[in-house]
Amino acid sequence: MRKKITLILSGLLMAGMAYDYNNNAAHTFTNGAPSGNTGSPGDGQTCNTSCHTQGGTQTNEMVSVTSDVPGTGYVAGQTYTFTITTSGGGSKKGFQVSPQDVSGNLIGTLIASGTGTQFSAGGSTHITHNAAGTSSSSWTFEWTAPTSGTGDVTFYVAVNFTNTSGDQFGDVVVTETLTVQESSVGISEAELAALSVYPNPVIDEINIAAKDVDEEIMVTMFNMEGKLVIEQSFEPGDITIDVASKSLNTGVYFLQMEAGGNTTVKKLLVK
Repeated sequence: MRKKITLILSGLLMAGMAYDYNNNAAHTFTNGAPSGNTGSPGDGQTCNTSCHTQGGTQTNEMVSVTSDVPGTGYVAGQTYTFTITTSGGGSKKGFQVSPQDVSGNLIGTLIASGTGTQFSAGGSTHITHNAAGTSSSSWTFEWTAPTSGTGDVTFYVAVNFTNTSGDQFGDVVVTETLTVQESSVGISEAELAALSVYPNPVIDEINIAAKDVDEEIMVTMFNMEGKLVIEQSFEPGDITIDVASKSLNTGVYFLQMEAGGNTTVKKLLVK
């Protein structure tokens, strides 16, 4: 659901200068907005009492928020990419985003990975633009999902479309939200144990039929002496492991697979 406002976000002047009535000096937030200005229930403000009270009227300014979180929902501990895209409005833009609960607590872990982004002053609870980012029409960042049982998470976004006039008049802020659900799909210990691992005996490669698994799988393999010979994590999907390049001795090995907090071990013969 998109919520539109024309009251300007506190501290979210993206480019140009804002006039400070307290000391008759100019100050700028081209280097990013201070924390707490997404318009979320936790932040509780969109600058309706200070800074940019003389906002312009929203016309063609649009904001969208997308992510690569699958339709089945996020998986605890996995990292996903989010993109904020804008259209219309001024030549300079800026943003702030935060995934929060209704009390304003950060949910998950934000990563300011995209060009033109950084953490807002005051901590890692909000991501904002930097000076270079004000010329962008879109920004990306990453988010690591919280622990299992957290439930739905809402991302609160505010974008300022500035007219670069050098004062607090005419800028337009548009807010947007994106809610991602927690995945209810997981793999049980029995399902993990039932995954087909072939061939056995192993000659050149190990195949794991895991196309129906929607979680990362950690694979480790040990020889009879307990020495670790393979350790690798794999994204969801069928897995092929090259063992020919490992120069493994002929003998018995134990292949361990871990996913969703469950573990299973299979015995393999390498020839």
